Amino acid sequence: MSTASTSTQIDSIAVLGYESCSEQDTITPLEIFKGAAMVTSGQIAPWEREAAGRELDVRLVSLQPGVIRMQMGTNVVADSVLNDDDLFDILYIPGGVGSGALLTNDRVHKLIRRHHEAGKIIAANCSGVGVLARSGIVNDEPLTCVAAVARGLRGEGFNVPLGRRMWIANTASRIWTFTGSYGVNGGAVALVAHYFGREVGTIVSMMFDTIGGIGDVIFEETGPEFYQHPELEESFQDFFQPMLFPPLDADAA
Repeated sequence: MSTASTSTQIDSIAVLGYESCSEQDTITPLEIFKGAAMVTSGQIAPWEREAAGRELDVRLVSLQPGVIRMQMGTNVVADSVLNDDDLFDILYIPGGVGSGALLTNDRVHKLIRRHHEAGKIIAANCSGVGVLARSGIVNDEPLTCVAAVARGLRGEGFNVPLGRRMWIANTASRIWTFTGSYGVNGGAVALVAHYFGREVGTIVSMMFDTIGGIGDVIFEETGPEFYQHPELEESFQDFFQPMLFPPLDADAA
């Protein structure tokens, strides 16, 4: 069971926004992390906490200035534009139909590798897990992801167990992965609980009703197992994989 990581100080979290990222995959974790920041600073205090208040910098970041048009047409403006030397304690890569374009985006791959080499935590959900995997930081760690890209990741040798989990934390290698939009809430709360402790995790989980939905599993490093629907998954993989996780030879072409 995971209650807190006392050796890792988290002062900043960046969620990457990009063209055609998913609204749910991007905004849900951003809101949960900003909620955690309100708890750690003392703005939200359902009871008196012994821990001293502290600031947590949580941002939606973008690769370039201007409006980010998300996959369902929502327009948002990032809190800041990434500089090539920016470092955040947690870098979060959401999924979305635009993630396929990030598979060949060398700047994004360098961003992920630079954070990981600096000892920072990398998290990704849905098809954003494919971007994380292609960045070169993954070895044999078990990953989870949306069903639509699971087959493609397995085909490239990545360890995506058939019994997909809502989230999987590889704390030793500092890599967290989450399934599609359904798993984003629980996984983001689990990440908060792990790095900020059980009390903060409990408050955040009550704020977003997470603990009422899936219970104390939010304090574990592996989330609930998903149901398997092989025929449905295959149909969605046939349709979405060319868009979200095209093969390496297609990228080269």
